[in-house]
Amino acid sequence: MTDTKDAAARTAEPFPDAEVAGLSAKTVAHVVHYRRKTYVTMPSEGYAFLKRLRTLLRDGTTDLVPLVHRDGFVWLAIGPSIPVAVDEVEAERGESEKHALKRLGLH
Repeated sequence: MTDTKDAAARTAEPFPDAEVAGLSAKTVAHVVHYRRKTYVTMPSEGYAFLKRLRTLLRDGTTDLVPLVHRDGFVWLAIGPSIPVAVDEVEAERGESEKHALKRLGLH
C-alpha cells in the first residue's frame, strides 16, 4: 500500500519548468527601511546585512550592525524589538541592470 501523501510529494513540483524558465530576475540592490530612514545598498553589502540580521533575530539579541550604503556608512541597532525591513530590488522588465543601478543612485 502506498501513502498518497508521499506519492503526491514525489510527483508535484514546486514550480514547473515552464514558469522557472522565463524568470531571469537578479537582485541589483537592497533597500533597508530603518526607523524613518531608507538606505540603498549594493547586493553584496545587503546580503551581509541580511545574514547578520537573521542571526540576531534568531538568537533574540540586539547588537550594532554596520551597513555600507550609497551615501556612506552607518551603524544600525538591530534586535527583536526594533522595526526594520529589507526589500530586494530587481531591474524592471526591459530595463538593464546598469539603468536600474543608476536609477537607485548606485552607479
